[in-house]
Amino acid sequence: MMSKGKVAVLCLSHFKGGMELDAVKETKLFRKYGIDAILVCRADTFLEDVAREQGVPFVSIAFKRKLSLPLIQGLRSVIKDEDIDTLVFFGASEIKSIFFSVLGKNCRVIVRHGTTKSSSKKDPIHRLFYSCVSDFVGISEHLSKNALKILPSRPDNTHTIYNSLEQDFFTVNKQAPRTFLHVGRVDEGKGVFDAIQALGKAKIPQEYKKLTFVGHVESEDTKEEMMELAKKCHVEVSFEGFRSIVSSYYQQNSFFLFPSHGEGLGNVILEALSNGMSCITYDNTVFPELRNLGLEGFYMAKDRDTDMLAVEVESAFKQRDSVDLDKNEKILSTYFSSLVHVQSWKKVLYKEG
Repeated sequence: MMSKGKVAVLCLSHFKGGMELDAVKETKLFRKYGIDAILVCRADTFLEDVAREQGVPFVSIAFKRKLSLPLIQGLRSVIKDEDIDTLVFFGASEIKSIFFSVLGKNCRVIVRHGTTKSSSKKDPIHRLFYSCVSDFVGISEHLSKNALKILPSRPDNTHTIYNSLEQDFFTVNKQAPRTFLHVGRVDEGKGVFDAIQALGKAKIPQEYKKLTFVGHVESEDTKEEMMELAKKCHVEVSFEGFRSIVSSYYQQNSFFLFPSHGEGLGNVILEALSNGMSCITYDNTVFPELRNLGLEGFYMAKDRDTDMLAVEVESAFKQRDSVDLDKNEKILSTYFSSLVHVQSWKKVLYKEG
């Protein structure tokens, strides 16, 4: 059995999004369930600010380039000073610096694979840099398969560990208005235009064609285009911006309309389901996998087909009262509870070998 040493959740991103929040959440979960863990992040970033605000133990490293001496020296110092046994790396592009950071040190590297990738990393150069990695963890079966296809991984060192729900309890607001919600970056790839078009086409009462967007607006031009499209489609839209806590929005709507063009897991879908919402997506990437778990109130349309997406909106609207929410609660607790999540991670962290 491998020694149960200190774990560093390593996320060097300077962006403001789901992966960064997941890194904070993972560190907190590890510590809650008895794993000695800290967060290692890039200095002067959103992630550092969130860690400080939430009281998560962290060490930050100042650097400018993904392959740089300051990053390598900084990470080597953290490994030594904090007595780090394992790095759980959220990301991909800094793997070269990580290779040099652990060179000659008794420090294991686990890559947490959370985004679908298309360009192969199996050439000799990438194989060299990924040789420091002992295991790969996909946050869905879809992503584990993607890792095997794209990264220099093997079936025996590639694992699937679903993200856990933000809350380990199931809440439903049966009085929620039959309106629609989208959570995520306000960006074309998240299906924001598709959502407006489909809702406009759907044959449901006009008073329910209300769609709230919760997420960072990537471009004011995109927002203006969306507002023009909404006016043309007779859909009422509102923009709430980025919110670190969105539970109240899930409770204030009945339908989660999320026709993303591709997701690694789609945490927001799980959160919507745990709040008793009906979910409408495209039939791509991870979404078939989720529905195949047996979840109720999960509707999928042919990828990039807004006409079929409108039909699924109509079905969700008509069938809202017949969704078996008790069944969903059982499935979510079986696959996505925080306890199940951390137990799965412990098997990888402390595996024999």
